[in-house]
Amino acid sequence: MRIARWPGLAGVAVIWLNPATAAEWSSTLTLASAYSYPSGDWQENSATWQPQWVQRFDSGAKLTAEGLVRVDIEDRLDPGQPSQPFRARDSRAYFPNDLTDLELRELYLDHYLGQAFVRVGRQQIVWGQADGLRVLDVINPLTYREFILPDMEDRRIPLWSALVEAPVADWTLQLVWVPDGTVTESMLPGATFALFDDPFQGQGQLQVERPRSGHQSDAGVRASAFVDGWDITVNYLFHNVDDPLVQIDPETRTTAFHYNRSHLFGATIARAFGSITLRGEVGSESRKRYALADYQGWQSTRETSYVLGLDYSVSGDLLISSQLFQTWRHQAEAGLDRHREQWTLLIRNEQMNDTLTLELLAIYDVQEREALTQLSAGYRLTSRWEVSGGVDIFSGNRTGTFGRFQDDSRVHLDATLSW
Repeated sequence: MRIARWPGLAGVAVIWLNPATAAEWSSTLTLASAYSYPSGDWQENSATWQPQWVQRFDSGAKLTAEGLVRVDIEDRLDPGQPSQPFRARDSRAYFPNDLTDLELRELYLDHYLGQAFVRVGRQQIVWGQADGLRVLDVINPLTYREFILPDMEDRRIPLWSALVEAPVADWTLQLVWVPDGTVTESMLPGATFALFDDPFQGQGQLQVERPRSGHQSDAGVRASAFVDGWDITVNYLFHNVDDPLVQIDPETRTTAFHYNRSHLFGATIARAFGSITLRGEVGSESRKRYALADYQGWQSTRETSYVLGLDYSVSGDLLISSQLFQTWRHQAEAGLDRHREQWTLLIRNEQMNDTLTLELLAIYDVQEREALTQLSAGYRLTSRWEVSGGVDIFSGNRTGTFGRFQDDSRVHLDATLSW
């Protein structure tokens, strides 16, 4: 039996052994449109239904399930019925046709064993203090269906995993185990936000040598405490690096995605000083691999990254937040940058009794001299209806991560109904 199915069996056992005391249903329906004004193409015209079911039991256990049903008549973000080579079998979505995808987003069981909190099932496990930039928040891989434009919660791929959290003296200890072999989901050539081009123009083959579920599990521990006004965590994770090493073999016309194991050590700190909050996060990977320019070789390096953040809250309605992200590669050679820096700026203003939210988010890459700027506004019409819209602007070097999508800058409009 596949290890990834054990959480589901645990949930079934609880249902049989404990009578239910209450059930809660909720749903959201979102209509979304996105138009690329440089190219004159629609990127998205979709309807997404996300139902959630919460079942409580006399034992105190709680079972949560969340699904996703999406119909996108443009079929540009993830065209056709993709084979999903980056996902383990039990974590894949279902595509009944080119325009529709169905997915079990989350399914997990919560319970207390004495003072220990246990969560088992398909879930998101979040580490770190950084907003949008990942240093320690690497337990769940990401999907790049819409690149990095959506909120991080919508970009993470929930994994079959187990979490135990318990107090130990003045600290809280968290243990995680992830047998799910899913890795970062890059969009294949032909998708709007494809991160790599097909060197063989559809005449080659793709090999994704991702980890086998249950055989190369991730496991980690986090200790957290509140010490003299500081929120502190110390982290360790033995994991598969979800970002791939891409290699091209011209003789066999093969593009291969490889993955390696690494030890990640890290820590976070945060403290509020009145209206100002200081945040810091650092992580060191024992091994990261990068492809050479021709994608026919690679180099390996130890890598250390950190984020320094400053949040300033003005009269409770205006938030100004800035972050510096820097990566150091300890054995960089053959054209690989020794260090990389990115700056982020977030300005969020809430008005009209918090019914109107205006936001600016900018990410600037120092080395590539490129940027992503997002301007958005959201208005809550009633307790159930909310409308939002904005513009996502890519600029800079066309060979860079952001600049390559200049022609995919877009305006978007969304309407969400909750019940």
